[in-house]
Amino acid sequence: MLRVGGAGVLALWLAGLVAFSTVLYQRNNLTADFATYNQAWTLIGHGHLNPYSTIYTGYPFLKSDFELIMWPLALVHLVIPQPIVLLWIQDLAVAASAFVVYVWILDFLESRNVGWRAATGVGAVVLTALVVNPGVYQTLLFDFHMEPLSTVFVLLAGRDIWSGRRRRAWLWVGLVLLFGSFAAITLVGLGLSAVLAGGATRRQGLAVGVIGLAWVGLISLLGANAGSGIDNYAYLAGRATLPHGTGAALVVAGILAHPSRPLHLVTGRLHFLWVLLKPAGVIGLASAWGFGVPAVVLLVNVLNVQEGFIFQAFQNFVVFPFVLLGTVMVLVWLAEHLRWGRVVAIVVGLAVTAQAVVYGLGTSPGNVRWAVDRVSAATGAQLNKALARTPADAEVIATIGIMGRFSGRPAAYWFSPGGSYPVSSRPVVFVFDPANENTIPNANPADDRAGAEYVRTVLHARPLVERDGVAAFVWSPPPGTSRLTFPAPVKVPGG
Repeated sequence: MLRVGGAGVLALWLAGLVAFSTVLYQRNNLTADFATYNQAWTLIGHGHLNPYSTIYTGYPFLKSDFELIMWPLALVHLVIPQPIVLLWIQDLAVAASAFVVYVWILDFLESRNVGWRAATGVGAVVLTALVVNPGVYQTLLFDFHMEPLSTVFVLLAGRDIWSGRRRRAWLWVGLVLLFGSFAAITLVGLGLSAVLAGGATRRQGLAVGVIGLAWVGLISLLGANAGSGIDNYAYLAGRATLPHGTGAALVVAGILAHPSRPLHLVTGRLHFLWVLLKPAGVIGLASAWGFGVPAVVLLVNVLNVQEGFIFQAFQNFVVFPFVLLGTVMVLVWLAEHLRWGRVVAIVVGLAVTAQAVVYGLGTSPGNVRWAVDRVSAATGAQLNKALARTPADAEVIATIGIMGRFSGRPAAYWFSPGGSYPVSSRPVVFVFDPANENTIPNANPADDRAGAEYVRTVLHARPLVERDGVAAFVWSPPPGTSRLTFPAPVKVPGG
């Protein structure tokens, strides 16, 4: 009964998530990360089985992070050839992850002989915590990523290892590997949890962890982690960049030789860790199953030199369900093992619940409103008009904040002042949306306005749309043109 009720609640929630993502899609509130996956998904769906990624830097998509799952996902393109499907799949993965951890928690409560009334109360709290967690909406409002998708299978693998379904667990482990190197890192954490959980799961946990490490190493040796930001850890080895294959070993050696480097970074980012964890209950880290995956994932992200990796929710999405599971396990342990344990568990549980719900209700609605309002309905309509007027064979150069839907083609780039672009297709379409660049780090609306003026007055491109802050143009490059370089921005003295 509790499982059916939970499934009903989460199904309604999924409908709301789909509506949220659909609004973002219709308004073109999709940036370069969505563009990367949209380009690969569309090209594979059209039969280009080794698509070239032009969004960040030039390399085959396969070498970005060895995300093999994109090829099976591209089969959906044969049925629904619209990239909004990627967002819907992500929504489904988020809701599925919530259901798996919810069922796992109910299974745990049954294994501990928790009464139906208490289990109902815990189930209701768990569902509430899942639905109000700001990390969910922060994940969905920022494009499409593999982390929410792989989380489903990491949870399924963990639940089966915990419950003794060891053979089926290997199916989920194999699927996790298809999501690339970061997903493999989560398996290291899952293996750690299984080892810590006791003798019944120790051997399989060790095997899972070793396979995760081996897969990461293989990807590195193949040079298939070009998009994983491996150089962001080079400082730990006292270097600016890391070589393929031996980079991880150099990082480990650097940490052992200079432990103050990671320690300084971790202590300076404890606040971000607290904010990230409190919607799921920090005490969950005290449980074996609530510790392994979060500890490994958070360590990898907190040591990244780029601060965004620790407070961007999608990078840490897998942390939320495991910490929530661990929180329930810790509370049940308190109730079973301490004098006045039930009272202690109730008091601590109420405090954790209040913190999670108050924070979630105070933050999540604002996240949703911000995402919906970032690109207005009027601007979204003009961007849709520009998209409809963009020839299928055109190269596109667009501002980073709205380029996502324009990138389902072999040649797509984001605009940068002073940027130089190959002209590999004709015509070339430019799309500028300066107003929304205010929300993109290191983007300057003035640069985008200058770029639009250059396209209009120097290239003499034909306007497609010029309304509601959107300026789109189509340009037919002169014969022999192989590269376009924009002028560098004018630097103001003292600025």
